[in-house]
Amino acid sequence: MKTLHKTKAMAIGIALTALGITSLVSCKKEKAEEANAKLAAIVPGIKPQEFPSNLNIPGFNFPEDSTAIYGWLNKADTASIARHAWGLWAGITQKSNQVYNGDSLMVFETWMGVKELAKMAADGNKQGGCDQIKKQRTPLNVPKQFVHGMLFANKKAVIDSTKFKVFETVAYNPAAACFATENLIFNQSVLNQYQVKDGIGKIPDFPAAAITTKPTYYAGKPDNNGFIKVPVWPGTPNPAKVYGYNDWQTFVYADINNKQSNTNITPVTTANPTPAQIKAASCNLSDFLYMKIDQKTAAYLNEHQNKKEDQFKAGDYVLLMAMHVGTKEISNWTWQTYFWSYNPETPFTPSSTFLAKLRPKQIKGAAANYAVSTSYTMVWPNQPITGGTDKGAKPMISFNPYLEGSFGPGTFNIPNNYNKTYQYGVQTNCMTCHALATQIGVGYATDQYIDMKDMKLFKNQVQLDFAWSIQSNINKTK
Repeated sequence: MKTLHKTKAMAIGIALTALGITSLVSCKKEKAEEANAKLAAIVPGIKPQEFPSNLNIPGFNFPEDSTAIYGWLNKADTASIARHAWGLWAGITQKSNQVYNGDSLMVFETWMGVKELAKMAADGNKQGGCDQIKKQRTPLNVPKQFVHGMLFANKKAVIDSTKFKVFETVAYNPAAACFATENLIFNQSVLNQYQVKDGIGKIPDFPAAAITTKPTYYAGKPDNNGFIKVPVWPGTPNPAKVYGYNDWQTFVYADINNKQSNTNITPVTTANPTPAQIKAASCNLSDFLYMKIDQKTAAYLNEHQNKKEDQFKAGDYVLLMAMHVGTKEISNWTWQTYFWSYNPETPFTPSSTFLAKLRPKQIKGAAANYAVSTSYTMVWPNQPITGGTDKGAKPMISFNPYLEGSFGPGTFNIPNNYNKTYQYGVQTNCMTCHALATQIGVGYATDQYIDMKDMKLFKNQVQLDFAWSIQSNINKTK
């Protein structure tokens, strides 16, 4: 298997002069970072940070001019699309100067959660998303799309949240947050104003600099030796089937004490692995982006797990395994999704070695252990927002194993006239699904072209500019 990217350099034997210079620069940098952290700690709460402007990645811009992105799409320039997706990943995972409970936060961790924004909208606080200070990390929640998926399959389904080990923290960057509260778009009465009788209504478009994220964490307790058993993606099944993280039976072991030197990971795939197999499947906590939880988060996790299991406590860890990221740089948004990979140089589909080779050198350490998949179009060739077709087109499959893998035929209530065999989460496309975000909730669909003026789908609906996060957090009485 390919080597995981470690946060510490392994090479030694640098010339003494060079070492002296490097040490001096490193020392100054560490002191500067320490000073920034202390300064940030003085300010109560967490100030949401802008997307970084100092990434120094050649050719990367955010927000990118939409004409440039449409140019990539018209030429099916998947390399430029992938480079842009990697640039976004580099930016959102960059360390900020914000600190919470002693932890230096990455940029995306400073952003406002949708529940926080919905509360501001309910209170009529239009400027809340523009200048508010967060009091804590965005709380973990059971992924709404899991709930949607179950209810689309069975409207009377009883949701047993104790079966979930994966939790999300949906958040908006400052541009998206400010737009959301200024327009009070989480309030039912506001959404009602955009309704068009016997037509299709829609909310105003988010600004081009808007970013929405869905960081997704795995919550697992360490064993007596300090190892967290983590399900990892073994690749897309053929033929397609329901394939959630509980079905993979492929695991690595994350050492919370970071004492592992293994760089070639061979996951465990048997029910009763030997000590040698466990050792070969072991890596470090530092090979993941992760979050140290506080008491409030621990209590939430304990509410949503089997009471017979060991209880979470403050200081435990949850591991970032996946993240959906959308940007409003084009009308239908750009969509990219990331997931942790034990073989980041040769990741399984829906990513690829081709995409991995385009990862810029600026992405280092744990952030380099994630694979990427993109969906800047629903099908190839790219189609117009309305009046397009998927007849004769090629599919654009892009999903996140940790989020869509468990979806089966019952989840998708929108018929697929493009390819009737597409019935599973591993046959989906982020843009296709988000196109269906409306005030009432049209449903989910597998990969196909969605015409945004389709009266059969959208008549008497209010389109939410591709934001399911609005639909899931509407203030019904406001």
